[in-house]
Amino acid sequence: MIKTKEEMRHASVTGLRGGIGELYQEHILEKEETAGRTDLFCVFTIEPGRTIGLHTHDTNAEVYYVLEGEIEVNQNGELHTVRVGDVVFTADGQSHSVANNTNQTAKMLAIIFPQ
Repeated sequence: MIKTKEEMRHASVTGLRGGIGELYQEHILEKEETAGRTDLFCVFTIEPGRTIGLHTHDTNAEVYYVLEGEIEVNQNGELHTVRVGDVVFTADGQSHSVANNTNQTAKMLAIIFPQ
């Protein structure tokens, strides 16, 4: 399969996982397009002051890969500054949240893998 950028679904979500503000999503691949191997495969655009609330992954794992800007990740109660080229892996049973505490837009690739 080849999918062009123009074929990708664009969406926005407000208050994701209890977070603050609206986030933009570019869905690179849909769950059906990966035969259920991913629950989410998208790029999040996170404007300054916006967040993804703290949540636990009980039945899946998630990867964040920072493409642009800088985010602060609370990974199991520990705060980390994550920059371009850095990756975060949150395994089944772990928790995390994301905040853009800078004055610049951040973008990250997010992939959720079912267990």
